[in-house]
Amino acid sequence: MTNPSTSGPGSAGRSTDRRDVVALPDCGGLCDPQRLAALNETGLGVESDRVMDALTERVRHRLDVPVALVSLVTPDQQMFPGMAGLPEPWAARRSTPLSHSFCQHVVATAAPLVVEDAREHPLVRTNLAVTELGVLAYAGMPLSDEAGNVLGSLCAIDSRPRRWTNEELALLEDLARTCSIELRLRLARVDADRERRRRDAVDAALRRSVERTQTLLVASQAFASAETVEDVRDQIGDIVRTGLRPAYVGLSLLDEHEQMHRLHDDDFQSPDERTDEHAERADLWLRYDLTAPLPSAVAARTGRVVAFPDRAAFDAAHPAALRRLHARLGLQAIAAAPLPGPEGPIGAMVLGWEHPRQLEHADLVALTTIAGYAGQALLRAQHRQAEQRRVTATRELLETLQHSLLTAPFEPDHLELAVRYLPASCDAAIGGDWYDAFMLRDGALCVAIGDVAGHDREAVAAMGQLRSLLRGIAYSARDTPAVVLAELDSAVTDLAVGTLATAVFARIEQPRRLAARGVRRVRWSNAGHLPPLLIDPAGRARLLHTQPELLLGVRSRGSAHPDRSARSDHTHELEPGSTLLLFTDGLVERRDSDLDAGLAWLVDRAVQLAGAPLEELCDELLAEVPERVDDIAMLALRTHPEDRPRPPSAGPEVRQPAD
Repeated sequence: MTNPSTSGPGSAGRSTDRRDVVALPDCGGLCDPQRLAALNETGLGVESDRVMDALTERVRHRLDVPVALVSLVTPDQQMFPGMAGLPEPWAARRSTPLSHSFCQHVVATAAPLVVEDAREHPLVRTNLAVTELGVLAYAGMPLSDEAGNVLGSLCAIDSRPRRWTNEELALLEDLARTCSIELRLRLARVDADRERRRRDAVDAALRRSVERTQTLLVASQAFASAETVEDVRDQIGDIVRTGLRPAYVGLSLLDEHEQMHRLHDDDFQSPDERTDEHAERADLWLRYDLTAPLPSAVAARTGRVVAFPDRAAFDAAHPAALRRLHARLGLQAIAAAPLPGPEGPIGAMVLGWEHPRQLEHADLVALTTIAGYAGQALLRAQHRQAEQRRVTATRELLETLQHSLLTAPFEPDHLELAVRYLPASCDAAIGGDWYDAFMLRDGALCVAIGDVAGHDREAVAAMGQLRSLLRGIAYSARDTPAVVLAELDSAVTDLAVGTLATAVFARIEQPRRLAARGVRRVRWSNAGHLPPLLIDPAGRARLLHTQPELLLGVRSRGSAHPDRSARSDHTHELEPGSTLLLFTDGLVERRDSDLDAGLAWLVDRAVQLAGAPLEELCDELLAEVPERVDDIAMLALRTHPEDRPRPPSAGPEVRQPAD
């Protein structure tokens, strides 16, 4: 320790350390911000501190002085967190103004101050502590922090002049060092706490940043699966609850009448559910003008995020009715972000929190980004739903048209008929599958099955034309199926139907030579269609394959006068109890197998269902189609098993085609 200069009675010439006579500025080092910050962070003041009081007791007894102090000096006072022997009223105050402070000079000079007789010392002889506290001898050692800031002094005080020995001053310096170490430990704990808080804040900021990044990453992908507007609302809730964690998520969309329409959620009643208590809320929140003062309307109108950190901020900006609604919802903070569209906002996304929340800039960026993704998803969903409504309306119209054409078939007494038509189970448009059955004047029953290319209204219209043309040609031509289909080819050209189609057209006849045995004959021609299925009375099933022939409409494109001889007739006898099944490809097509496998399945099931009633046969076959990838039309015909030979008729013979 540097041996401080002393002054007092008996010292020759009263030599004084030069630092003792340095004049202090008005505030000097006492006002240094870094020193004052450290002083504040010690947490010490005018309250008694157990450790500091113990140190002053040690000073008092070891140096045998009446008073010992741990004095911390501010710009306007000195405080004694450690104190021993100080008289009243100062003991109760545990502080004095600087007018009574010797320790301020220790702080100002950052050096020990040793006074043997204050009455003769030029630095302190006018100090009021001399006259009011009886301070005559004083020895003070600086108390400093790790950075060298002098916070105060550990001092020993005597009420009579005293020459301080080197041993006493060394002891006081050691105790001051101990006191400084304690102060530094306290400041280190404060620094550690500060660093921990800073680190926690950084960690929290990093977590929020990671959460926001993950939220935005999820948002960029999540909306791709949203099919409906409600899906988008649900996705928004799932996304923001991972990062922003609101208690409420709402979605309001702008309609073509500049009205905001809030999607239904559990927090708001619909108008038909409301009571008098909730009438105001339902009217204001479910449907409202774009000019309304609600945050969602303001966000949609201005295209900017609107946020209120707490209820007080919300109440200051809104009328009484909305303040009551906000309070009824139990929300504090609220934010609304516009949902962007190609020509301006299409609505707003609203988030609410049950506690005050000041959104950070990064939160607002995340909110705006999520709203951007949501706006795009909403546009897609609205377009998809509008398209679905259009498709559904068109489908219903086409189904109505198709069913109006596919009326119940004519059923003669001597034959049993069953028909079925089912549209595809997917969202595909209605196709051109059709069937028909009608009786000619010569007594023959005509049956037909067909499939027009395409799945749209043109296909349905073409189906109606072909079906009508086939009937007309069959009535007028009174000829074989091959001739009828050839004439139909010609009509397709002449009338510019402009389509491709497959068809099987057949006549069920009973020539005189077969009637005696109760046998009928099917005569048919096939224009590129699947072969008919025959189940004989013994329960055997087979497909009536023929040589492939051109589709309807193909030959006519190359020639205005088709070659009628190019189409062929085929015949087969139908024993009593035989079943003939005409069908379109929707019955046997499968996504995971080829057509041959589907036809093989049909033959196998026909054998198993051979003894079933005709209606049940059709229903069972349709029930086993796993997924209707195309329309299905079926026409099943069964000759009566009980048919017996009939006696010759006495009336005129009904003309039948030649055998």
